[in-house]
Amino acid sequence: MIEPVKKYIQSDFLQKGFEYGLLSYGSECKDVDVLFIQDGWDYLEIGKIQEGVEKVLHGTSGRGRIGILLVLVPPGTSEERYHYYHPNGRQHKEYMDFFIQELVPDVLEEIKLQGKKVRKMGLLGDSLGATVSLTIAIQKPSLWTDLLLQSGVFPGVLYDKLKALQTEKKEFHWNVYQVVGLQEDNFYYALSNEVFHILTHNRKLMELFSSLSMNLTYYEENEGHLWTFWQRDLPRALDFFIHK
Repeated sequence: MIEPVKKYIQSDFLQKGFEYGLLSYGSECKDVDVLFIQDGWDYLEIGKIQEGVEKVLHGTSGRGRIGILLVLVPPGTSEERYHYYHPNGRQHKEYMDFFIQELVPDVLEEIKLQGKKVRKMGLLGDSLGATVSLTIAIQKPSLWTDLLLQSGVFPGVLYDKLKALQTEKKEFHWNVYQVVGLQEDNFYYALSNEVFHILTHNRKLMELFSSLSMNLTYYEENEGHLWTFWQRDLPRALDFFIHK
């Protein structure tokens, strides 16, 4: 199994350094599909994302000369994660600036130095990681092609921003993979003392995506807000990204 290449980046916006990881499949390919993964090290260790990718790629012959690059974004501490990822977080704006103005250019420069060309770019996240993935996509919609959203927490402000993009006639079209558990309503988030109605909000977001004519794949499973759910679902989500 391949080991992630570790890269270091110093953020001026967050006033700290981060170590992120790059996992490359099909390194000989000149074209590459890039997937940025919130909570990247958790997806590696708990979500078993390497096994998920290899399961999807096993026996696949249809990708031709398209490589895959997974960008493992570090989550920070539980408290940092909330304040980075949630729209109400104290450092949410700084995290967004870090991601879009520092991290993405750093990764794209690395790809350019390798003589490769990006074909499509996606975002993957679970829970608040899905929240910030959608927020990043909304901020720069034309940059992204694919969103993989597992059990996302979607505050009302995100619906308003999505509708605003439609009103402003922004040109964007995303391939959206969305999954949620039937046991995920009334989820208590102890760190912020909030209750997240995750199932209800995902259904509402699904309806909005449908009205925006997105290429949407949506699933509801009899699951709770747990890593075991997201791990089991991950090969299906990765298959969506790799083969759409």
